[in-house]
Amino acid sequence: MQGLEVGTVSDHPGVRRPSRAVIEAVQASCLAVAERPVRLAEEFYASLFEMAPQLRGMFQEDMSAQMQTMTDVLLGAIAQIATADTAELEVVLRRLGATHRTRYGVENVHYGYIGHALTRAVREVAGPAYSGALSSSWIALYQWVAAHMIAGADAVDDEEIAGGQSPVALPEPRAPRDRAAPAVPRLQGTVPGSN
Repeated sequence: MQGLEVGTVSDHPGVRRPSRAVIEAVQASCLAVAERPVRLAEEFYASLFEMAPQLRGMFQEDMSAQMQTMTDVLLGAIAQIATADTAELEVVLRRLGATHRTRYGVENVHYGYIGHALTRAVREVAGPAYSGALSSSWIALYQWVAAHMIAGADAVDDEEIAGGQSPVALPEPRAPRDRAAPAVPRLQGTVPGSN
């Protein structure tokens, strides 16, 4: 597949880490996304619910906190994927997938809708900077992220993940940040009450 390095990521055969060029293209486009995270989230959820209206019921009526969390996690994951060793991020993504399966009922088929909604939202936010090559880069990155989340969800289905407190690193909800200096959380550690 174009944009992916040869070799597998961690213990998941067939899941390849996006190439350096893909990561750099996505990170460069994140400047526009980080400057307008609310717009990204609004576009994302509008597209998602347009394509899959049945998913709207999985969310609270007021989406403010969800929109903030979505952009924080997305930008945090993108910041971390450029590191040479993504093992920690892979674990967090698998746990995040497990949590989404057990807590919210997210099914593997939903990830297709999410990927399409994400690329549509980035296209809207990036404006004229968006291109076919950038779209391909976002798709490659999203496929890598989704593969790890699905692996975590499938492990729950296979009873491979033990119970207990989940160290899923979700950022704490907070007030909207200053647009002049967007903060990108690092996805790590244990969030109290995240089980």
